[in-house]
Amino acid sequence: MTYDVVVVGAGTAGAFAAYTLAKKGFKVALVDRKPADKIGEKVCGDAIGKHHFVTTGLEPPKLGFDAESLFEGVRVFSPDKRNYITAFGEGYALNRRVFGQRILKSALDEGAVLYDRCHAFKSLVEESWVKGVRVRDLKSGETRDLQAKIVMDASGATAVIRNTLPEGWWVSEKISRRDYIVAYREIVELEEEVNSRFADIFLDVEVAPGGYWWFFPKSKNVVNIGIGVQQGANAPNPKTRYIRHVLPIIKKKGIVRTINSGGGIVPVRRTVSCMVWNGFIVVGDAACTANPIHGGGIGPSLLSALNASRTIEEAFEAGSPTLKNLWSYHHKYHSLYGAKQAALDILRIYLQKLTNDDLNFILDSKIVSDEELSSIGYEGELEMSILKKLNIALRLARRPTILREVKTVKDYMDRVKGLYLEFPRKPEEFLKWRNYVNSLFTEFEGWLERVRA
Repeated sequence: MTYDVVVVGAGTAGAFAAYTLAKKGFKVALVDRKPADKIGEKVCGDAIGKHHFVTTGLEPPKLGFDAESLFEGVRVFSPDKRNYITAFGEGYALNRRVFGQRILKSALDEGAVLYDRCHAFKSLVEESWVKGVRVRDLKSGETRDLQAKIVMDASGATAVIRNTLPEGWWVSEKISRRDYIVAYREIVELEEEVNSRFADIFLDVEVAPGGYWWFFPKSKNVVNIGIGVQQGANAPNPKTRYIRHVLPIIKKKGIVRTINSGGGIVPVRRTVSCMVWNGFIVVGDAACTANPIHGGGIGPSLLSALNASRTIEEAFEAGSPTLKNLWSYHHKYHSLYGAKQAALDILRIYLQKLTNDDLNFILDSKIVSDEELSSIGYEGELEMSILKKLNIALRLARRPTILREVKTVKDYMDRVKGLYLEFPRKPEEFLKWRNYVNSLFTEFEGWLERVRA
């Protein structure tokens, strides 16, 4: 069984890549553990910004079909809930399953072959090449090898193929547990109508250490509610935190029924340093493309899938999907999203060190405006001109250390973003670049430990 491309994982990234490649005439196999009619189901916030559809060219969701409501923006609340700032920008609350089924159908209509209820558990490696994957049919228990000119890992946070590659390959980088958020969420129908114009995020390190809890309306009476905490040796159970801290708030609105519940995990950091190898490319959560601040992964997964597909097409035109011919994928993705994402990783690490008192002060002082929050989200840039204004300086007079810290965080964000925009043009220059990036993050974390001791 030989294909041009084998895509492992039929989530948004994998299904969209399969569609894009099959449409170009490639022979594509799409492998997923779920039965075909369950593909698209996933525990997440179900939200995506409208701008991602403009960028990718994917047909936007339709209300009443694969979208359940429209957002005008996202509000971020302080731990004491007295203040909030708003990142304005239209977005959709998706019907996640229908949205996934729609993309899957597009891929199959273009000729992609689906192996559903199949677990890809091993990469087929010959010398320095990936030549395919070994899959187990979960219905019969039989195994089979799917040969491919290139394998795409779109298997999500577990990165089941990338993590089976030889340890010395750049692309098989291991991810620290602290760079993951573990989450629990429920979709609940309420008696009380809610404001469906905004998706709400609540910061509170006592409730959700290293993360937040959210309240994302899907209609006037149905909401997606969840909590995410930073993974680690002493990480609390998110379901326990949800029951103890979030559920009592929701019960006041009158719970009619719980429609769906479950847990999940998402990487919230910069992408893996290298995302390609000979005959191999990685997209979506398997490449750590989710936004480090809010964990949104649907939009960047589509961006990575589109640019990976374009790179694969170019590599075949150049003769073969070698490491060298796939290398430009980094430049495509980082110029579009990855450089911003790396800058936001610096901000994420800083925010995870703040106390509730710090967060209350920052939101109460209006250090960051609605417009500047939007700039952080869309551009990965922390505008500091506001800190030169007299009124802001007066607001910060009670906490001058915060001012100094935020200035330093901005400097590191700018430096990291610049490095990713200058990703090496040749594989031969990669190790030097990676070492510099790693040393810069180590330097930043060392500074943070000192000032936050």
